[in-house]
Amino acid sequence: MSAAAVAIAAGVLSLPAPLPLRLAALAVIAGVAGDQAFRRLPAFDPLGRIRWHLPSADGVKRCALTFDDGPSPATAAVLDILAAEGVPATFFVLGTNVERHPEVVQRARDEGHAVGLHGMDHAKLAGAAADAIERQVSGVRRVLAQLGVTPARVYRTPHGYKSRGVFEVARRHGLTLWAWSRGVWDTDRPDPIVLVRRATRLARSGMVLLLHDGRGEEPQPDVRPMLAALPAIIRELKHRGFAFVRVGDE
Repeated sequence: MSAAAVAIAAGVLSLPAPLPLRLAALAVIAGVAGDQAFRRLPAFDPLGRIRWHLPSADGVKRCALTFDDGPSPATAAVLDILAAEGVPATFFVLGTNVERHPEVVQRARDEGHAVGLHGMDHAKLAGAAADAIERQVSGVRRVLAQLGVTPARVYRTPHGYKSRGVFEVARRHGLTLWAWSRGVWDTDRPDPIVLVRRATRLARSGMVLLLHDGRGEEPQPDVRPMLAALPAIIRELKHRGFAFVRVGDE
């Protein structure tokens, strides 16, 4: 993106037009680009209100596993793997999927995992108004409350898209916005070996991994490659000395 920005700026400044006009055009382009980056780049916020990386912890190598879009019929298998490996995770859940699989969310809570908010459905919130976002957040909180599940005060919007209204609603509900530092593109369903490599190569302390135990609001999502890769991801990171934490616990 940096190279593209430099190329665009150079192109605009080389146009056969008066310098003030070229500078004005560059300012407009920069404004539009900045607005789109704010809306669509998950970790981008000039005011630093989005978390995407765990803070350092006295030399301890830490990472966080996060799962979006669940629960689904596959979430129980994810919980089985996490239990077998003895590691915690954070599940950013959709209200419509919680209604389909309430017992899985209760199990995740009972087994010590964090249940975060992802929305009532998988609506994209780039540029969304505060009232639309409020419905998303209030909806999923209401569904969880009906199950007796108190969510962690962490919120991740679908795709990481956002607007000024996202911050307004998050502040009103006392939520911290979380993006991620490493996505492995598991929803594309590549070979599990590819997912293990994407998740573990150049692993850095503080990284927040984005995985999916669902695919939006699909009732029967195919997440088999992720399930096949998950034990190897965890074991490789353990082998490298990583400890696992829930986001928001540090």
